Amino acid sequence: MKNKIIAVFVLLLMAFTAGCAPQNTAGSTPGSVSGGTEKPVVRIGMMSSSDVIPYVLINENKLADKYGFRLDLEVFTSAKDRDAALQAGELDGVLTDFIGVCMYQNAGLDVKITGITDGDYILVAGKDTGIRDISQIKGKSIAISEKTLIEYTLEDILSHNDMTGDDVVKEIVPKIPDRLELLRNKKIDLGLLPEPFATLALNDGAVYLGSANQFGLYPAVSAFSKTALDSKAAAIHKLYQAYNEAVDYMNHTDIRKYEKTVIKAVGYPEEMIGKITVKPFRTSKLPTKAEVENAVQWASKKGLCKPTLQYDQMVYDVYSAS
Repeated sequence: MKNKIIAVFVLLLMAFTAGCAPQNTAGSTPGSVSGGTEKPVVRIGMMSSSDVIPYVLINENKLADKYGFRLDLEVFTSAKDRDAALQAGELDGVLTDFIGVCMYQNAGLDVKITGITDGDYILVAGKDTGIRDISQIKGKSIAISEKTLIEYTLEDILSHNDMTGDDVVKEIVPKIPDRLELLRNKKIDLGLLPEPFATLALNDGAVYLGSANQFGLYPAVSAFSKTALDSKAAAIHKLYQAYNEAVDYMNHTDIRKYEKTVIKAVGYPEEMIGKITVKPFRTSKLPTKAEVENAVQWASKKGLCKPTLQYDQMVYDVYSAS
């Protein structure tokens, strides 16, 4: 009799345990277990800007599910915090730029450029400066961050217009919101701003003078640590397939259908609903050798990396991965 009671107790315990086990449902997250196999997680750190849109759409449109991985996106308000998370191994990759990768390499952090993005940097003049054309900016003041992508982009734009960095008065202001406020308050003449700050400035009456992309510079990139590339090559390869599908969706869909996603991802205020425009994005690929070498040359002159840094050290081809 005693043995029968024990047997019944064991059966009840087994039934209770099975009833409490996690269940796979149609609404489970992309990282859930399906068929006994857990999807690999790709962790990316980013700042709010226009180049994050395809990555957000990967999750919004369930493309991570389709391609068999989970995408964790973490938004940072500081590049310093993003980079610290990458160095600590809390991130696999980041949305960054040529100069940032030069600096990673110089610091002994093996980070490789794996794709291009379409982040842009807009040169604007304050609405009451009287400046209406880029040819009028000699001797004018501009707030920038020193020895960064912003300074590199500014000098590239100037070189395309027969000027150098010495033709403007550079005011060193590290934080982008502070630069926008100086422009609004007429304390500086010019701003070189990413989204959403560029659109906010233009909405306040600032004058568009040109952009990095307009002059052929696309310095924003996606990059991954070599550690992540060694351990998650297949998942990162799938990520870029999903990225390109998200770009195709953007380029062939009325923005009003995904405008709320754009506003949230980029950081536009809600009152911009109905006013947002997104230019066509390019599908991802590696940047050209010339683009990377030009950035290395500039960064080395600023003491940010060694001039011997080679293209093959800076990039990693994930597109031919299996």
